[in-house]
Amino acid sequence: MTNPTTEPDLPEDSAADPEASAAVEADVETGGFGIEGDAVGLERIHVTSRSLELPKREIERLNFMAAREANPEHDRNVGFSARVWAQVTLPYTDPGNVNSWVRKNGPITLRVRPAAFTGADGSEQVVYPYGILPRHIMTWMATEAYRTGSPELILGSSMNAFMEKLGLSRGGKNRVRLRDQMQRVFGSQLSVEGIAFGQPGSGYGMVQKYFPIASETALWFSENEDDAVEGLWSSKIILSDPFFTSIQQHPIPVDLDVLKHLGSAPLRLDIYTWLGYRLYNLERPTRIKWADLYAQFGSQTKQIRDFRVQFKAAMLAIQALFPAVRYEIERDYFLLYPGPLPVPETARRYRIKG
Repeated sequence: MTNPTTEPDLPEDSAADPEASAAVEADVETGGFGIEGDAVGLERIHVTSRSLELPKREIERLNFMAAREANPEHDRNVGFSARVWAQVTLPYTDPGNVNSWVRKNGPITLRVRPAAFTGADGSEQVVYPYGILPRHIMTWMATEAYRTGSPELILGSSMNAFMEKLGLSRGGKNRVRLRDQMQRVFGSQLSVEGIAFGQPGSGYGMVQKYFPIASETALWFSENEDDAVEGLWSSKIILSDPFFTSIQQHPIPVDLDVLKHLGSAPLRLDIYTWLGYRLYNLERPTRIKWADLYAQFGSQTKQIRDFRVQFKAAMLAIQALFPAVRYEIERDYFLLYPGPLPVPETARRYRIKG
């Protein structure tokens, strides 16, 4: 098996090594899911910007993993994601002026309709949630709902309290962005479509489930952007019954410290969550078509070739924080191997930090 950290990309006009492919008996999936890993040891050193010419975020990752390897029994900062976000994803960039936005994963289709609301200046806005912040918001909501067992979530008496829970800095720019994306998330309408089969000979049909993220929101923000100024009242969200039920019945564990160190690239967070979902039931090496992964994750890139490059870069960043993952890059397939989960099952019993 080729080490994925050193394996070169295969050119589009060449085939994968037939002997290498023949050495691995792998299922071929047509609907896109996956995960796993080789243990990659980290030298137990503390890295500083003076010792290596590396970006600050990369240095933070190295030090985080070195500390984790030195103390493998540490208390993990466990959070949760709703299962739907391991199957389909929200937009990475603003879809713009379109009636709906669609993401597909095999027979499953997510259709997002934009939020419509009146802005503080009285203007009418029709907008979509997109980028990294909606993903952090969704993770925080799923974690709080699972931890408290209640659909009513208290954000805190100020934007700062909420931002701290998401691991975001307190700057005024982040506050404005977060406020904007919260309105987009809570105002959008989602529908999940799938093929339903009846009894043999009775045919098939389509099943659609429609659900908003929240059934009620009360978001209070201070007009003064000073960090010390509290909001007017305590902001809260009441999750819709379908969304809350999905979190309670099918939570996907995630390591919140790993999410933080994956940075601001939403594709990395989506793949990491997907890995935790897919690996849970992965029993044998499985090949997934790039075309299927492209439909699930990368429809906002122009070509599958471009998406494959982005996916590989995201996997390298994930592997630095989840070194047990094992995979191979082939011309037409992404090959996944069974192995440990990103969050060990024993970690589920650890205290979920508030």
